[in-house]
Amino acid sequence: MKKITIFALTILLFSACKKDKKNSVPIKVNFSSSVNLASPNLTCTLPGVPFAIANSGYFLEGTVTHLGTINPNTSMGQDGFCNLSSGFILTTKTGGQIVAANGDKITYTGDDAIDLNNVIVNGGTTAPITGLWTITGGTGRFTGATGSFPINGTVNVAAEGGPVFSITGEGTITY
Repeated sequence: MKKITIFALTILLFSACKKDKKNSVPIKVNFSSSVNLASPNLTCTLPGVPFAIANSGYFLEGTVTHLGTINPNTSMGQDGFCNLSSGFILTTKTGGQIVAANGDKITYTGDDAIDLNNVIVNGGTTAPITGLWTITGGTGRFTGATGSFPINGTVNVAAEGGPVFSITGEGTITY
Protein backbone atom coordinates (compact mmCIF):
# COMPACT_ATOMS: atom_id res chain seq x y z
CA MET A 1 0.00 0.00 0.00
CA LYS A 2 2.89 2.34 0.82
CA LYS A 3 4.37 1.80 -2.68
CA ILE A 4 1.03 2.62 -4.34
CA THR A 5 0.72 5.82 -2.29
CA ILE A 6 4.26 6.91 -3.21
CA PHE A 7 3.60 6.10 -6.88
CA ALA A 8 0.34 8.10 -6.85
CA LEU A 9 2.04 11.08 -5.17
CA THR A 10 4.83 10.97 -7.77
CA ILE A 11 2.28 11.09 -10.61
CA LEU A 12 0.50 14.03 -8.94
CA LEU A 13 3.80 15.86 -8.51
CA PHE A 14 4.77 15.44 -12.18
CA SER A 15 1.27 16.47 -13.27
CA ALA A 16 1.48 19.65 -11.22
CA CYS A 17 4.86 20.53 -12.77
CA LYS A 18 3.71 19.91 -16.33
CA LYS A 19 3.66 23.09 -18.42
CA ASP A 20 0.40 24.20 -19.98
CA LYS A 21 0.19 23.37 -23.65
CA LYS A 22 -0.21 26.41 -25.87
CA ASN A 23 -3.02 26.33 -28.39
CA SER A 24 -3.23 28.03 -31.74
CA VAL A 25 -6.55 29.88 -32.01
CA PRO A 26 -8.10 32.29 -34.51
CA ILE A 27 -7.50 36.01 -34.08
CA LYS A 28 -9.50 38.78 -35.72
CA VAL A 29 -8.50 42.46 -35.75
CA ASN A 30 -10.43 45.60 -36.68
CA PHE A 31 -8.36 48.78 -36.42
CA SER A 32 -8.42 52.42 -37.30
CA SER A 33 -5.42 54.64 -36.76
CA SER A 34 -4.70 58.20 -35.77
CA VAL A 35 -1.46 60.07 -36.27
CA ASN A 36 1.11 60.13 -33.49
CA LEU A 37 2.25 63.75 -33.87
CA ALA A 38 5.25 63.10 -31.60
CA SER A 39 6.70 60.46 -33.92
CA PRO A 40 9.84 61.22 -35.92
CA ASN A 41 10.02 61.78 -39.64
CA LEU A 42 10.92 58.72 -41.68
CA THR A 43 13.27 58.93 -44.66
CA CYS A 44 11.96 56.85 -47.53
CA THR A 45 13.37 56.12 -50.94
CA LEU A 46 11.99 56.67 -54.38
CA PRO A 47 14.17 55.07 -57.03
CA GLY A 48 17.27 57.21 -56.60
CA VAL A 49 15.64 60.01 -54.56
CA PRO A 50 15.19 60.07 -50.76
CA PHE A 51 12.11 61.83 -49.35
CA ALA A 52 10.66 62.23 -45.86
CA ILE A 53 7.32 61.17 -44.44
CA ALA A 54 6.28 63.24 -41.42
CA ASN A 55 4.67 61.56 -38.42
CA SER A 56 5.48 57.96 -39.28
CA GLY A 57 3.98 56.69 -36.01
CA TYR A 58 0.35 55.92 -35.29
CA PHE A 59 -2.07 55.03 -32.52
CA LEU A 60 -4.50 52.13 -32.94
CA GLU A 61 -8.07 51.85 -31.78
CA GLY A 62 -10.53 49.06 -32.36
CA THR A 63 -11.10 45.48 -31.30
CA VAL A 64 -9.09 42.26 -31.27
CA THR A 65 -10.24 38.74 -30.48
CA HIS A 66 -8.86 37.72 -27.03
CA LEU A 67 -8.26 41.40 -26.06
CA GLY A 68 -11.64 43.05 -26.63
CA THR A 69 -11.63 46.81 -27.14
CA ILE A 70 -7.99 47.88 -27.14
CA ASN A 71 -6.48 50.83 -25.30
CA PRO A 72 -6.07 53.58 -27.94
CA ASN A 73 -3.61 55.55 -25.78
CA THR A 74 -1.02 52.76 -25.57
CA SER A 75 -1.74 50.67 -28.70
CA MET A 76 0.65 52.04 -31.28
CA GLY A 77 3.02 51.41 -34.12
CA GLN A 78 5.97 52.99 -35.84
CA ASP A 79 7.13 52.63 -39.43
CA GLY A 80 10.86 52.00 -39.60
CA PHE A 81 11.42 51.68 -43.35
CA CYS A 82 9.65 52.67 -46.53
CA ASN A 83 10.31 52.53 -50.25
CA LEU A 84 8.25 53.88 -53.14
CA SER A 85 8.65 51.82 -56.29
CA SER A 86 8.46 53.21 -59.82
CA GLY A 87 5.03 51.51 -59.97
CA PHE A 88 3.84 53.73 -57.07
CA ILE A 89 3.72 50.92 -54.50
CA LEU A 90 4.87 52.16 -51.09
CA THR A 91 6.27 49.31 -49.00
CA THR A 92 6.82 49.76 -45.28
CA LYS A 93 8.14 47.82 -42.31
CA THR A 94 6.29 48.56 -39.11
CA GLY A 95 6.15 47.35 -35.54
CA GLY A 96 4.39 48.09 -32.30
CA GLN A 97 2.08 46.90 -29.58
CA ILE A 98 -1.62 46.18 -29.16
CA VAL A 99 -2.74 46.69 -25.56
CA ALA A 100 -5.86 45.27 -23.88
CA ALA A 101 -7.86 47.27 -21.33
CA ASN A 102 -6.28 45.18 -18.52
CA GLY A 103 -2.74 46.03 -19.73
CA ASP A 104 -1.88 42.70 -21.38
CA LYS A 105 -0.20 43.37 -24.70
CA ILE A 106 0.73 41.73 -27.96
CA THR A 107 3.81 42.93 -29.85
CA TYR A 108 4.02 42.75 -33.63
CA THR A 109 6.06 43.53 -36.72
CA GLY A 110 4.59 44.02 -40.16
CA ASP A 111 5.32 44.33 -43.85
CA ASP A 112 2.77 46.48 -45.66
CA ALA A 113 2.18 47.61 -49.24
CA ILE A 114 0.16 50.70 -50.14
CA ASP A 115 -0.86 51.08 -53.78
CA LEU A 116 -0.59 54.85 -54.41
CA ASN A 117 -1.64 54.73 -58.09
CA ASN A 118 -5.05 56.28 -57.37
CA VAL A 119 -3.38 59.07 -55.37
CA ILE A 120 -0.46 59.85 -57.70
CA VAL A 121 -2.06 59.20 -61.10
CA ASN A 122 -5.68 60.22 -60.44
CA GLY A 123 -5.30 62.76 -57.63
CA GLY A 124 -7.33 60.58 -55.25
CA THR A 125 -7.19 60.73 -51.47
CA THR A 126 -7.37 57.02 -50.61
CA ALA A 127 -5.21 53.98 -51.33
CA PRO A 128 -5.58 50.25 -50.62
CA ILE A 129 -3.23 48.72 -48.04
CA THR A 130 -2.35 45.05 -47.66
CA GLY A 131 0.24 43.32 -45.54
CA LEU A 132 1.17 40.68 -43.03
CA TRP A 133 1.58 41.45 -39.33
CA THR A 134 3.52 38.89 -37.28
CA ILE A 135 2.96 38.46 -33.54
CA THR A 136 6.35 38.51 -31.81
CA GLY A 137 5.42 38.15 -28.15
CA GLY A 138 3.62 40.02 -25.45
CA THR A 139 2.98 40.37 -21.75
CA GLY A 140 0.52 38.88 -19.29
CA ARG A 141 -1.27 35.91 -20.80
CA PHE A 142 0.38 36.75 -24.15
CA THR A 143 3.97 36.22 -22.94
CA GLY A 144 5.68 34.21 -25.67
CA ALA A 145 2.76 34.61 -28.09
CA THR A 146 3.33 33.87 -31.78
CA GLY A 147 1.18 33.98 -34.88
CA SER A 148 0.26 36.25 -37.76
CA PHE A 149 -2.62 37.84 -39.60
CA PRO A 150 -2.86 39.40 -43.05
CA ILE A 151 -4.26 42.93 -43.10
CA ASN A 152 -6.42 44.65 -45.72
CA GLY A 153 -7.89 48.12 -45.72
CA THR A 154 -7.72 51.71 -46.87
CA VAL A 155 -5.31 54.55 -46.21
CA ASN A 156 -6.63 58.12 -46.27
CA VAL A 157 -3.61 60.17 -47.38
CA ALA A 158 -5.48 63.49 -47.07
CA ALA A 159 -6.34 63.18 -43.37
CA GLU A 160 -5.42 66.12 -41.15
CA GLY A 161 -2.01 65.58 -39.57
CA GLY A 162 -0.99 62.81 -41.94
CA PRO A 163 -2.17 59.52 -43.41
CA VAL A 164 -4.51 57.30 -41.37
CA PHE A 165 -5.78 53.81 -42.11
CA SER A 166 -8.65 51.43 -41.42
CA ILE A 167 -7.75 47.73 -41.59
CA THR A 168 -9.13 44.32 -40.78
CA GLY A 169 -7.41 40.97 -40.56
CA GLU A 170 -7.89 37.33 -39.59
CA GLY A 171 -5.18 34.85 -38.70
CA THR A 172 -3.97 32.74 -35.77
CA ILE A 173 -2.31 33.36 -32.42
CA THR A 174 -0.63 30.84 -30.17
CA TYR A 175 -0.41 31.67 -26.47
